[in-house]
Amino acid sequence: MYVFLDATVDHLERQTLRAQVLAVRSAIVVRPGGTVDIAAYDARRPPLAAGMTVMVLDERRVLTDGMVTPAPLAAPRIPRRDDETYFTRRSRQSFYAGLSVPVVVAGRRLWIVAIQNLDHPANVIDDVVRQFLLHGFSVVSPLLLLLLGIDALIVRRALRPVRRASALVRTIDASRPDLRLTDPAIPTEVRPLADAVNSALDRLTTSLRMTRDFTADAAHELRTPITVARVRAAQVEDPALRAALIADLDALASTVGHLLDIAELDSIGQLAMAPVDLSATAQHAVATIAPLAFRQGKTLEMREDGANIVDGQQQFIERALGALLENAVKHTPRGCHVVVDVREAGVISVADDGPGIAPSDQELVFHRFWRRDRTAAANSGLGLAIVQRVALAHGGNVVLMSRPGLTVFTLRFFAT
Repeated sequence: MYVFLDATVDHLERQTLRAQVLAVRSAIVVRPGGTVDIAAYDARRPPLAAGMTVMVLDERRVLTDGMVTPAPLAAPRIPRRDDETYFTRRSRQSFYAGLSVPVVVAGRRLWIVAIQNLDHPANVIDDVVRQFLLHGFSVVSPLLLLLLGIDALIVRRALRPVRRASALVRTIDASRPDLRLTDPAIPTEVRPLADAVNSALDRLTTSLRMTRDFTADAAHELRTPITVARVRAAQVEDPALRAALIADLDALASTVGHLLDIAELDSIGQLAMAPVDLSATAQHAVATIAPLAFRQGKTLEMREDGANIVDGQQQFIERALGALLENAVKHTPRGCHVVVDVREAGVISVADDGPGIAPSDQELVFHRFWRRDRTAAANSGLGLAIVQRVALAHGGNVVLMSRPGLTVFTLRFFAT
């Protein structure tokens, strides 16, 4: 708007200057002896604008007799070209705009010049432009800021379904593969992307289901041959060989059971949650592991203050706690003490006073198939991975704290 107004002012200034030049052109007279006179200009000239001066020049000097006002600029500073020329000049006191037009009068080449002092007090056009710039921006700037805020609000509101869809995508995992982007408020421009994401999720869900079904089917099919092999191993006459074979088959059966647990855990998100008493679950798990602990010369202790209720799946929480107890009993030396604590709401901790876990191993113990001792066939490396998977599936976590003489695994759930 300012540029447009400034250009309009320049156009009006040129029109005013040209009107004065045309008036002089029609009144110019060359007297005998070569004198130039514009006396007739006074009778027919248009009203002079504020700070206006008109004059006639030749190649060397100002020639005008009866010039309306004194020349504000020296003759050398005024352009004399072959075509009409608009120019600006600045002196110590003022800023000038002028128009120089070449003419031929009585065979002489002359220039008619109109000059206006733009700093003249009565010349308000440029002041209007400057005031418009000042006040215009003082009005427009708050409006622009308001519009910017409104635009940001509109965009934020329009993209709200996209943010909801993004949050939904972040919750999709192996336990909730059926989630899809179905929000009808998703903008039309983003809809093809949402459809493509849904299509990709369909393919991934199919692949995941096939993998899970294969794992479960393979584990089920292996159980019968393992059972048959164990029966046959019991018939081996050599006691040492018989015991070794049975131990290996027991370890293989444990690994197959863990594989089945993992396959079932992948679908835990699709199962309905129910209230689970952590205290009762812990009592059952301690009673189950107690014979093994006593045979290995270890003691068990349980600390609880009554019912400790969380929302979850009873069978999976019991498997996770059983894996922690089995880990504490099997990987500590004789004489160690194992403590199960369920006194804090929504929390189960299993602690032992064994040698502890090296700091370099603590970040690896929850990885599937990781084992500190690769030669130990009885350890599948899946127990703690199952514990972590159960905790995450219930919206909780499992934390390990270990140092020589104390190792604590803490399972946290959402208490009801």
